[in-house]
This record gives sequence, structure tokens and C-alpha cells, in this order.
Amino acid sequence: MPPPVSVNSIHDPLAHAVFTIPSLGEALENRTPSEQRTMIGASLYPLVELLEPLFAAKITGMLLELPRTEIFRCIESPEALKEKVNEAVVVLMDWFAQQMNLDEQEAKEFRAAMLLSKL
Repeated sequence: MPPPVSVNSIHDPLAHAVFTIPSLGEALENRTPSEQRTMIGASLYPLVELLEPLFAAKITGMLLELPRTEIFRCIESPEALKEKVNEAVVVLMDWFAQQMNLDEQEAKEFRAAMLLSKL
């Protein structure tokens, strides 16, 4: 497995983001699972978008598959969110490489090119 990808650029895109969920838990009470997922996604998406605007929707969907405690941890903690987004980016890069039928060397070059484009 390739080393973790850093979503951090020269500046921290999450430096001014608000990471709080004090009322989200209360808002989720008495909601259907579908409504809860939508509400959690609506809280998570803008934070993911700061890190990965191009793939924010896909990554948010991936994160919504995590256990709720991990999702809340991502909403509350910039470091936890960065870690999970990094993991999702690696999965997406590997998926793209597989879809393009790249061999191992080509896949490494593809990942490197993707990372360089983020700088």
C-alpha cells in the first residue's frame, strides 16, 4: 500500500473552519436514518470540500459509511478529518489506477502526478 497522502498544502485550509457539533446530536433525535445521514453529510461536506474540492461529494459519501463515532470525530477534529480524507484519497487513486488498467509502475507514476497537481 502506498504511503499516506497529505492533503495539506502550503497553508492549512481548515485553519478557519468551525469544528463543532453541539446541536447536531440533538437535531438527529427523532429523525429517520435517511434524514440523519443527510444532516450528517450536510455538516461534513463543507469540511471535506476545504480539503478535496474536486472529490468532496465522493469522499463525503465514503466517510458516511464509517461508524457514527468516527464521523463525529471527523466533524470535531481537523486532524481526524485530514487523516480520513487522506485514506479516502489513496483509495480513490488506487481505484482510478485500476480503472485505467495501469501496471504497478504506471500506478505509482499516476499517484505521483496526482500528488504533484495538489501542490
